[in-house]
Amino acid sequence: MLTNGDLPVRKILCVFPRYTPSFGTFEYSYALTDGVQAFMPPQGLLVIAAVLPKHWPVRFIDENIQQATATDFEWADVVFVSGMHIQRQQMNDICARAHAAGRTAALGGPSVSSCPEYYPDFDYLHVGELGDATDRLIEQLAQDPSRPAQQVVLTTLDRRDMTEFPQPAYELVPLTKYFIGSIQFSSGCPYQCEFCDIPALYGRNPRLKSPQQITAELDKLLECGLLGAVYFVDDNFIGNRRAVLELLPHLIEWQKRNGFALQFACEATLNIAKRPEILSQMRDAYFTTVFCGIETPDRDALKAMSKSHNMMVPILEGVQELNKYGMEVVSGIILGLDTDKPDSGETILEFIEQSQIPMLTINLLQALPRTPLWDRLKKENRLLLDDDSRDSNVDFHLPYDQVVRMWRDTMARAYTPDKLFERFEHQDRVTYPNRLTPPNSPQRVSWPNIKRGLTMLAKILWNVGVRSDYRREFWKFMWPRLKKGDIERIISVGLVAHHLIIFARGAASGKQTASYYSTRLPGAAVPAE
Repeated sequence: MLTNGDLPVRKILCVFPRYTPSFGTFEYSYALTDGVQAFMPPQGLLVIAAVLPKHWPVRFIDENIQQATATDFEWADVVFVSGMHIQRQQMNDICARAHAAGRTAALGGPSVSSCPEYYPDFDYLHVGELGDATDRLIEQLAQDPSRPAQQVVLTTLDRRDMTEFPQPAYELVPLTKYFIGSIQFSSGCPYQCEFCDIPALYGRNPRLKSPQQITAELDKLLECGLLGAVYFVDDNFIGNRRAVLELLPHLIEWQKRNGFALQFACEATLNIAKRPEILSQMRDAYFTTVFCGIETPDRDALKAMSKSHNMMVPILEGVQELNKYGMEVVSGIILGLDTDKPDSGETILEFIEQSQIPMLTINLLQALPRTPLWDRLKKENRLLLDDDSRDSNVDFHLPYDQVVRMWRDTMARAYTPDKLFERFEHQDRVTYPNRLTPPNSPQRVSWPNIKRGLTMLAKILWNVGVRSDYRREFWKFMWPRLKKGDIERIISVGLVAHHLIIFARGAASGKQTASYYSTRLPGAAVPAE
């Protein structure tokens, strides 16, 4: 690690680009909180900030919270940027602002690692994960921080072992302004789903941190003021089941030592339902939510997208099994598959009714570079890359307007207040009672937690319980919980439900994009006629 104090001092401005509003970032719930302004801390850029020589001043700005100013750019010698495809326009805008201030701009992260050609204006491109390219970038900037005559592309050939990763620089961001915290245990996924770029970017053999690293990072998150919950951002939490079984006892012990200060959530393949030895320990570690990429209830479609591992256990039985361990399932669903039929929206609605999953991120299929789907559609001349009016770059088998109408109708009907609160009611009967009951520890009943809870409760009761047009459905669910003093449930369901209802209304009217990766700017209604 390059921490040589003899290196010339360079001032580094790390800027994380703003996300386009989407279903999964909960923007509409922020007004009901105690000042939350963004969804999750940017894990990758925080790691890069921690890798820099210790004597280099670092200023970190997440533009989901506040925009970098001209003064920030003037202060810096070099501007570091990272992000995903969805943030492409914003990343290029940050580059333009850096150049307007005469500053060098360097870009890393998943988007540029997949498609360096998307970013011709950046001075330095860091392609790949943390490793020898990172060291070379630091060395070159130490020698000369000015803009090079032409773009320099540095590609990682020797990745740093994750056991040698530094703790993310959580101290550089205001953790209390995030909806949920973030932590990474592993990188990579053993499966090869047709639409996913993770194996190409990070490999099929998951690379791992040690349990001791994870507990130390959790300690740091608490020290830096995080409250509430932490999301394991691993591509697949059970990508290496043996490693997870080694980690979980450490998490359980950490929770006991820290009074169960945090809830945990993660993303995992649905075949986790076949692993009771993992689920039981996840329950004991206070995991309460698992995101599963179910994608579709259509078995033929699952085979076509190389997601046969979702058929290792019947989907509904898998959801029920996770519920038995107190874990609420969040599901990813895709419309626009080659196997879709005109009634696929109805099939999804039937699945939602049967599974009683409260939150499903329903998106149109998008082909990402470096995926088998991209390669197949390119051969079939079905990639549409130059039309920013569309919410997908895929030429569907069904007419595009029909698929968009189906998405809007599905969103509208899935997230009516009565249907949504019915699903939360179901969770209250079959899932939440199975959760670990954490102690009333000093960490959980601390004044910051109490103050935060009272603030959110007051805002939810006033803005939703009094002012909203769905207050009748709200009180039908909340009144019994209020009488029992179940404040935590009122807050958690109130926040999530409000976002889902408002977003779904925007989706139904065409004001929201139908794909997380859409380049169409949301806001103005676009007819699907």
